[in-house]
Amino acid sequence: MTPWRATAPRGRWMLGTGLLLAASGALLRYPVVAALGAFLVVLVVVEVVAVLRRPDVVVHRTVDPLVVVRQDPCSGHLRLAGRRAALVRTLAQDSVDGRLTAPVEVDPRGAETTYDIATNRRGVVDVGPLRLRRVSLFGLAATTTDAGDVVRLRVLPRRIPLGSLPAGHRRAAVGGGDSLELGGTDLVGLHEYAVGDDLRRLHWATSARTGTLMVREDADPAQPHVCVLLDDRQESYAGEDDFEEALELAAALCRVAVESGDPLWFATSSGRHDVTVPGSTTRQVPREAHELELLLAEIDAGPDRGLQHVHHRGLDVAAVVTGSAADLGVLALAVGGALDATLCVVDPQPATPSGVLGGATVLRAPGSRALARLWDGRTP
Repeated sequence: MTPWRATAPRGRWMLGTGLLLAASGALLRYPVVAALGAFLVVLVVVEVVAVLRRPDVVVHRTVDPLVVVRQDPCSGHLRLAGRRAALVRTLAQDSVDGRLTAPVEVDPRGAETTYDIATNRRGVVDVGPLRLRRVSLFGLAATTTDAGDVVRLRVLPRRIPLGSLPAGHRRAAVGGGDSLELGGTDLVGLHEYAVGDDLRRLHWATSARTGTLMVREDADPAQPHVCVLLDDRQESYAGEDDFEEALELAAALCRVAVESGDPLWFATSSGRHDVTVPGSTTRQVPREAHELELLLAEIDAGPDRGLQHVHHRGLDVAAVVTGSAADLGVLALAVGGALDATLCVVDPQPATPSGVLGGATVLRAPGSRALARLWDGRTP
């Protein structure tokens, strides 16, 4: 920052007055007036030099938790330490999603403050950097600088209560849609033993060959193969709030599928996002499920890029979550090959709560909670 920009309006006025008095006193031979003007000029210069010095402040910031559900509590803690500079007061304000918190004065003995972080908006919230404002003793000069790092807070969609998904069609878990009439599970993979794994599922042949305990990852052929398709086209919704409601319901459907250990395919209509979560009879949450949960914090509605192709083979349950302005006929065709297809429509003013379109059940409600109740009402 240049010295002129660091000079406050009061300082600029005093600097001009000092120069005028010094020049007038020298020309008119009034030494007292000239001395007074020189004093004012020197005072402004000293205060500008004082605030232009680099602030010696140590910043330690913590945010708890770093991943939070929307509207759940979250707080930030700021601890500051630094030397008190002569003729300067240092005020610190943290930045939360572009908004500044209440100022805290930096004390040589250390200063601490705790503040609440609003989680009313889903997405990624930047906490930081710290805004340091150095103000001179008489307020003639001031500078503003940033210090500290930026902590990224991820705000997940609200957790909407949802019951269960429809039962699956019995098939071979590996290889497609061959129906099975006998019980049992299919081996779909192996993973290294971790504390809490069922020792009865140890795969001894692989463990002996590798020298590491390996555990079977089985899939129940009767588990429903679930597809959740979120319409992320701006044109499909009456407003931004409707898209948030749709995303919350999609997140609830994905959560129920993962908690049940069902194989899940999540995608957006634009094709920008596509996540496959493998099923598991042990109900162990796979890594892909955590990745999907974090992804749901970042998805935004965008322009229409066409409709994502849905693979019908082996698909039991297909749920499309969309808005009232979408072409439901096209969406019904996209998932019409599933054994149980449902269109969940966020409609601010639904004429009818439910219906059927092209073999797909249509549920209409103003928000995610109402749609979840309709879903539970039709799920056996």
